[in-house]
Amino acid sequence: MLPEPAPANRLKGKLVADWVVVGAGVTGLAAARRLAELEPHSHIILLDEYRVGYGASGRNSGLIIDTPHLTEELDVSSNRCMSRLLIAGLAELEGHVTKHSIECEWSPRGHLSAIVDGKRAKKELQNTCRMLDAVGEEYQCLDRDALADVVGTRHYHSAVYTPRSVLVNPAALCRGLADTLPDNVDVYEESPVRRVEPGSPVRIDCVEGSIVAAKVLLTTNAFIPKLGFLRREVFPLIECVSLSRELTEEEQAAMSGAPDWGVAAYVTMRRTLSNRILIRHGTYYSGEFRLSQDMRRRLEVSHRKGLSKRYPMLDKLDFEYVWAGVFCMTRNWASYFGRLERGIFAALGYAGVGLPRGTISGKLLAEFASGHGSDLMSDVQAISGPKRLPPEPFLGLGVAARLSWHRWRSRAEW
Repeated sequence: MLPEPAPANRLKGKLVADWVVVGAGVTGLAAARRLAELEPHSHIILLDEYRVGYGASGRNSGLIIDTPHLTEELDVSSNRCMSRLLIAGLAELEGHVTKHSIECEWSPRGHLSAIVDGKRAKKELQNTCRMLDAVGEEYQCLDRDALADVVGTRHYHSAVYTPRSVLVNPAALCRGLADTLPDNVDVYEESPVRRVEPGSPVRIDCVEGSIVAAKVLLTTNAFIPKLGFLRREVFPLIECVSLSRELTEEEQAAMSGAPDWGVAAYVTMRRTLSNRILIRHGTYYSGEFRLSQDMRRRLEVSHRKGLSKRYPMLDKLDFEYVWAGVFCMTRNWASYFGRLERGIFAALGYAGVGLPRGTISGKLLAEFASGHGSDLMSDVQAISGPKRLPPEPFLGLGVAARLSWHRWRSRAEW
């Protein structure tokens, strides 16, 4: 949907830098920006294999959720740490969007955690409310009628509404963040990194060139095992999304409800400020980081079915885009934050909710690697430390079994 960017600035030849950040998602963008602020006379290079916004940071559903979401996985203390980090990450993004007037459909609409099946609704929403109470979060419970006034359908049984979350075009957000980086940051796109060699200095080998630098920050999320790090700590999951064409005036009138909203549940749905319907459904494990064309076609059919169940009045609405995005998971839902090797640092692993958490983690990693303190440092360290994964094929079998169980448990939601 965005205009074509300027031609990529590719890394070629041999370069020298003070700092290199590998991965230009929200974590890498935040890390590069903070390094530039802390060390205005240093030369900082930000690398990405593709274009800014092409990866998971720009391919997600566009919900910047600033409340803890792992109610069944983390204890109250961890959720409190998570809450402080998420609030700080959202504030960081909002500050940049406001300061630089970034056009990204920024909408402080809040988001809905909705349930379809009334049999499960009471228990699940009670668990959500109990967690939000424990960390002092503001929320509101909506019944079917109140929820229908917002989303334009009575398909959902009830929901918990949290008001601070923001809806956004994530690709436009990432591009805007990259375009407003300080002058001492050089961005190289379409410059795949093939090897990172620890040492003093660190050496980074790319497809068409190389860099030597004093320190390197890896913000590559699920792709970090391809560089030889955390091979037994993180694994990739793929989420699948479809986005419709713009709604006609007749479809808008038939649908009713608010002009934009976001429902985060087993099936994530949005109505965007650009008058489109987004639906995210389908989680898969693939070590190849991609889906086949046949799988894409089946996903589109599945997404059409889900849309028709919720909005039968939109039975003629076509999907204009169908895509997938890779996010990073760990065995115990913990992130990784800290020093990997001599001169090499990393922050990654946000369980699919990375816009605010990745942003604040990138900022904190820059402070950590450059020897600066922060009030939030203890929080990010407290929820870091992924458990070791079993080797293949046991990992693949275990992930597939867990996903199948989750699909069966949530079958009424689809």
